[in-house]
Amino acid sequence: MPEGNIRLIWSPESEADLLHIWAEGALRFSKEIADSHLRNVQATASRLIKQPLLGREREELQPGIRSLVIYPTVLFYRVSGDAVEVVRVLDGRRDLPTIFLADK
Repeated sequence: MPEGNIRLIWSPESEADLLHIWAEGALRFSKEIADSHLRNVQATASRLIKQPLLGREREELQPGIRSLVIYPTVLFYRVSGDAVEVVRVLDGRRDLPTIFLADK
């Protein structure tokens, strides 16, 4: 997979997840901390353009899914062809198998 041709795609669910994560962080901590955490999530996702197989396989949740931790958040993605699709961005302390089962 040539590095220059890989696209990063955010699913509608992952975009909604980011809004939820920001709102929770702003409410619990501060807007500045919420902003900083989302920047870290987005920077981590951008790394996948150069290293799409960086995360660990999470076949137990869904075929083809990989994950990276940006504590306490977990970025779930899949690699397909010339794209890396961020599928979900969730708090890793949640019941992840149940969430992915509901997403099927």
